Amino acid sequence: MSDLNDLKLQGRIVRDAVLRTTKSGKMIALFTLAVNQTKKNGDSYTETANYFPISTFVKSEKFAAYLKKGQPLILEGYVKQVTKEIGSDSEGNRQFDSRTYICTSNIHLIWTGKKNETKVSDIPEENNEDYIIEAENSQEDVFIGDEQELF
Repeated sequence: MSDLNDLKLQGRIVRDAVLRTTKSGKMIALFTLAVNQTKKNGDSYTETANYFPISTFVKSEKFAAYLKKGQPLILEGYVKQVTKEIGSDSEGNRQFDSRTYICTSNIHLIWTGKKNETKVSDIPEENNEDYIIEAENSQEDVFIGDEQELF
């Protein structure tokens, strides 16, 4: 039986994405996604923001140009844990560093408002409501901590 490892996050980009290019010429966008969480506290509700570092391969600079501060999006992917041995302590016990990464498989940009306000040519003419545009997908994992191997 296969376990389920499926992740969907909807949030907004905290600051403009940073583009990096790997040694092999692939583009990676690095950004932080803010996802709000609402909790009931008695008769009132409180909202807290969670901030997730995201690194994803992008196929074009045109798509990466839309990864700007405040841009709402839906991210689909999965969670991956990477454990590395970092040495041993003074008593000879091995020590490990374990990190959890969000791996993206799809990013959907959400366009809100009217077409003439967004100035994006990809939005369909027939409707002035919110839009979800299928954008990029990646079949490879990329982790923010892997800079020494990638760049």
